Amino acid sequence: SATGATGLLGWLAVWLPLALAGGAGAACRWGVDACVNRLSGRVSQAISANASTRRRSKGTQARRMPWGTVVVNVTACFLMGLLVGSAGSAPDPGSWVAAAVRVLGTGFLGGYSTFSTACVEGARLLLAGRWGPALAHAALMTAATLGAVGLGLSAGAALH
Repeated sequence: SATGATGLLGWLAVWLPLALAGGAGAACRWGVDACVNRLSGRVSQAISANASTRRRSKGTQARRMPWGTVVVNVTACFLMGLLVGSAGSAPDPGSWVAAAVRVLGTGFLGGYSTFSTACVEGARLLLAGRWGPALAHAALMTAATLGAVGLGLSAGAALH
């Protein structure tokens, strides 16, 4: 029936862009994370070339600060703040602005950001007995992401 086709087309018009944007965000997250971790690993290796045997004996995942995830989540929070701030207080749900917030915010940035990975990486640091880096990671993630959202909201409001 015509109603069924409209319903299916309406559903596809919402879910397909959302799914594609989420997939693109996840692919970008992987790329940014890999690049940042590669760069931070090179810096760490150069700094700790003469590190003690005890430090070298710990697993790589537990030894390094997960800078890739930090960068991903901070940039995601800034971009979300920028998007929401520039969209205004309450865009009409049927407007292109609301659709852009839905696709870019929920889709792309939802696929790009990764709270669960940040928690796993913090837990790995704790389980490895690296209390200082684990607490630094938690504090950095909280302060940096909240600060990034605030900056994004301010910048977005200035653009609006």
